[in-house]
Amino acid sequence: MIKAKNKNSPLQALPLKQYEPKPYDEEAAKKYAESLEKLLPLLDEMKNVVKVMQAKGEELKALQQRVAARLKS
Repeated sequence: MIKAKNKNSPLQALPLKQYEPKPYDEEAAKKYAESLEKLLPLLDEMKNVVKVMQAKGEELKALQQRVAARLKS
């Protein structure tokens, strides 16, 4: 049992679940691996999007600095 410090807490006494290992499922492992492989191109695309966004952010910072410099003068 988990005992909470606050006696009014709804988490005062939660039963702990016992971990029961499941038997290895070859078919489920293959499906999981295939689904991960399908996600790899998406991950690469997301990395490219992040790089583009970072470059645009740098451009915006430079533009902001130029505008601020012109406003000061």
